[in-house]
Amino acid sequence: MIFFVRSVCCDKRVDMVILICSQIVERMEHFRYIVVGAGIEGSWAAYQIVRDEEKPSVLLLEQYHLPHNRGSSHGQSRIIRHAYAESFQAALMPYSYKEWRQLEKDAGVDLLVTKPLLCVSDETGYERVDRTLACLKELKEKPGNDVAFKELSPAELAANFPQAKFPNNRRAFVEYSAGILYADKCLMAVQNQFRKHGGVIRDGFEVTRIIPGKIVVIEGVCKGRTVKLTADKVALCPGPWAKKMVEPLLKGIRLPLKVYRVPVYYWKVKKNGPGVITVIYKDLGAGDFWSIPEIEYKDLVKYSSNLILYEIDPDNRDLNAEQTQPPQLARHLRDHFPGMEETPSILETCIYTSTPDEVFILDIIPGSANIAYACGFSGSGFKKAPSVGLMLKEILKPRTKMSFDETPFSVSRFMKSQL
Repeated sequence: MIFFVRSVCCDKRVDMVILICSQIVERMEHFRYIVVGAGIEGSWAAYQIVRDEEKPSVLLLEQYHLPHNRGSSHGQSRIIRHAYAESFQAALMPYSYKEWRQLEKDAGVDLLVTKPLLCVSDETGYERVDRTLACLKELKEKPGNDVAFKELSPAELAANFPQAKFPNNRRAFVEYSAGILYADKCLMAVQNQFRKHGGVIRDGFEVTRIIPGKIVVIEGVCKGRTVKLTADKVALCPGPWAKKMVEPLLKGIRLPLKVYRVPVYYWKVKKNGPGVITVIYKDLGAGDFWSIPEIEYKDLVKYSSNLILYEIDPDNRDLNAEQTQPPQLARHLRDHFPGMEETPSILETCIYTSTPDEVFILDIIPGSANIAYACGFSGSGFKKAPSVGLMLKEILKPRTKMSFDETPFSVSRFMKSQL
């Protein structure tokens, strides 16, 4: 330890030395774990890690000041479901449901409302319907899984949902165990629980450089000052900024990611119309439309399509923002949901970071087993965040047996196309 004794003749010089030394100490602040990105994936990863720590030393970094709407985790609602056509994705959901319900209990806040999910498909999606039903059946047969669903004949579809109009060639099923997550409340709840367990959140921290090593160095800017942090282990959950942050660490591997701005429309319910279906709706055919019933705004239904995408730079997400109504949405409403107006009342936007197969990437940095990353959630990552956080924790804290098979999420599945 160094002591400075102030003298009248040199107190300015001594003060300068003390200031420099204090800045050096601050720049070299060390944590056992640092998670970069305080969206829903990073927040759950940080929470999963801190719950295991007897002496918490976990830092969660966020480039914007919280709360904000510049990433992919803001908004009032997200769909949660077991219905996936890939068994490795469906396998994540029972655990995620369990953790969402536990978080709800721990936080004392309503986070998840059960709401049936109606899935409908034309001929282009029949195979997808079969695979999804097979996954649901597999989950239902496992003890402890709360999964309920039923396939509907065309007659049953018409009888159960008279407010909608579908041709007889449509195949349909209902997942009764689906629901809606209150997204903003969910994000706030998991961050609050992270803090209660001793975790530290530092927002307004822009990461500028990550240096791998036995001790990972993270350089950044916070409150106008250059800061250097170190950590034993790091999890990167940078959302739309994954290519900029993660790709430079991958030694030539390219992340096949595209970032899109997605318009989300709210449509008014007709006063004298046939009414609207009061369940979640998803089109498993060529259209990939989806809707959430009136839950956010009075007399308004949230309804859009994952096919209406505008590729963007996440740092300029609002540049040339599309404000017009895509005609395919109005046409689909007119043909199938006559209880809604054909002109939207509210337009909001979200960001998708998509992979070619619409399955997220979760892996480690080559040669750096102490840096894990997750990205490319393709618009369906929110509901899976508890399971994603668990996988990131288990990668950084290796166990004899992992909770999930992480192979399908490895970046290696895209390597052949890069050779």
